[in-house]
Amino acid sequence: MVVALVLVRFADEWATYLPAGALEPIRGELGLSYAQAAMMLTALPAGGILGNLFVVAADHVSRRWLASLGALAYGLALIAFGLAHSLPTLLIAGFVWGAASDAFVHGCEVALVDLAGDDLPKTLARMHGWAAVGDLLGPLTLAAGAVLGFGWRGAFLALGAAMLGYALWIASQKLPPPHPSEHRPSALASVLAIARDRRVLFLAVVLGLFSLLDEPLLGFLVAYLERVRHLSAALAAAPILGILVGGMAGYGAYERLTGGRGRRRVIVLSALVMAVTLAITVFAPWLALQTLAGAGFGASAAIFYTTYDAMVLALRPGQAGATSAVVSTVGMVGIGFPPLVGLVADHAGLGAGIALYAVIPVLVLALVALDRRR
Repeated sequence: MVVALVLVRFADEWATYLPAGALEPIRGELGLSYAQAAMMLTALPAGGILGNLFVVAADHVSRRWLASLGALAYGLALIAFGLAHSLPTLLIAGFVWGAASDAFVHGCEVALVDLAGDDLPKTLARMHGWAAVGDLLGPLTLAAGAVLGFGWRGAFLALGAAMLGYALWIASQKLPPPHPSEHRPSALASVLAIARDRRVLFLAVVLGLFSLLDEPLLGFLVAYLERVRHLSAALAAAPILGILVGGMAGYGAYERLTGGRGRRRVIVLSALVMAVTLAITVFAPWLALQTLAGAGFGASAAIFYTTYDAMVLALRPGQAGATSAVVSTVGMVGIGFPPLVGLVADHAGLGAGIALYAVIPVLVLALVALDRRR
């Protein structure tokens, strides 16, 4: 059971990389502009509008059925994505995918919070470490598709079938039930109380900004390196692999890197490293330096996210799902960021578009450095 829960983000990140990693071939085959391709990427987080209802439900309903049905819908959406031949189909499949992902991932994650207890940061580091492995398998899957001839469509279909198998795996487990009803408020009362908690709102703003540094960034970075820096697909993947391997290292060494240090110091230092290394990853003139800086960015982002994620999930005991839902909802203010980058890229070039991403960790650093509350 613990293995099934810990590997949930591994499966999710493996699949979630595919639309961003296959941005160029999808755009070319379907004749999309960069703005339209960015809409495809935005459809996944947009599904979180509906998915937040499932995240709240994780505090109140069977986690087993929530997660397994979410994995079922997830797999079907992946298959639909792989069979799509138009932008509307991609958008619908992406929206369903994003909503199903919340049910699948958070149904498992909230159950894991109850199992982990005081070992939550260590458990989350292990979970996100496996997620980083999934991130790494994403580009390798697309590369295998290009070499073996099954292409990006075959990658989506294969992972869709695998996700259907994961749904059966979760359905066979006996996950921890929600907390007894007499010990928790109603779903609506929980959400309203959490939405008034200034600690939650601050965490939500910071994590909302941080969440912009996800798969769409990698997709635009690959496009920038190929079309502006004129690198081959193999060379353009080097900084991406640096980021992914750095993330794996950061999660794996989380306890050694943060042990004994104050939480605020860890957060500020990791945000500082993110701001510096992302700028170098994007704009350095030498590929080796970009790849090395990418590893630094991946490691610092892993440390930053694990620390913040543990704070969110442990902030209000018994309400981990509702707290995550409020944080996710506030974070949706950035849902239009990838299309904005796409519009800038269409009109001013990919260099100007990717530069917008370099600003994000600077804003994160400013927020966490100025916040002196515990």
